[in-house]
Amino acid sequence: MSGARDARAMAFCVECGRAGPTLEGLCEDDFRARHRPVRGPEQIDVERCAHCGKLRIGARWQDRALEEALPEIVAGVSVRDRHVTDARFMYDMRAEDSRNFALTVKAACAVGPWEIADSFDTRLRLHEGQCPTCSRQKGKFFVGTVQIRADGRDLTRGETDRARAIVDRSPSGTEFVSEIQPVRGGFDVKVSSNPFARRLARHLTQELGGAAITSSATLHTQREGREQYRATYLVRLPAFRKGDVVLWRRARYRVVAVGDPVRLEHAETGEMMRVRPRELRTARVVAR
Repeated sequence: MSGARDARAMAFCVECGRAGPTLEGLCEDDFRARHRPVRGPEQIDVERCAHCGKLRIGARWQDRALEEALPEIVAGVSVRDRHVTDARFMYDMRAEDSRNFALTVKAACAVGPWEIADSFDTRLRLHEGQCPTCSRQKGKFFVGTVQIRADGRDLTRGETDRARAIVDRSPSGTEFVSEIQPVRGGFDVKVSSNPFARRLARHLTQELGGAAITSSATLHTQREGREQYRATYLVRLPAFRKGDVVLWRRARYRVVAVGDPVRLEHAETGEMMRVRPRELRTARVVAR
């Protein structure tokens, strides 16, 4: 029985007679003589957004560096022999100009009992395009609106600067701010989605000490039989500012810091308090 097992384990190449591992009766050298593990196209075309630099990889736009994404791009356009079960790609790239590159692609291919190295030369061409997010942003597309106002006064320069800084750093992923419109007493922010508008309104309220958020919605369009609404969120800052003296609950307090919570100092005792903005809706400014 032992001799039968050894006979089955021993394999010979049907082409050259060499003993050792085989695939479809061929040793590695004769297999490579008949099969090419990977082949590449004469050129690879990659679309890059002219505004944000995202790359179109397959059907998706991705925020990745070209050098980091190239192995995946090459894997997607190369043709593998049917015997290849896995392939890892590396490359050498030489720039011809800002949009054209010469590539030497090296591949480590798992084929049957072997790992076979192969390579091919190709050219990479970059084309300028526009991703869907930038296309909508440049077209000033919007769904949600956030309005920033103050109760009974205009926004101060400091409040405006702080609010604008929060707006500028809030977008992520496919979210974007399409337009900022100055209006009397404050400004409006047009954004890409209603959830983004709601989240931005809450963030502004927490950072600036907004006394309230109110919302409304209007029918915008219908898509696939479903009604689509545009939501508007109003962030209203309190009438008082840092340094003001307010009358609240029959006592005077100096506003030490505005935010959520608001920090107050009792004008007579010096006692420090932290109060939620909504609790100070009845507070009246008695001194600036």
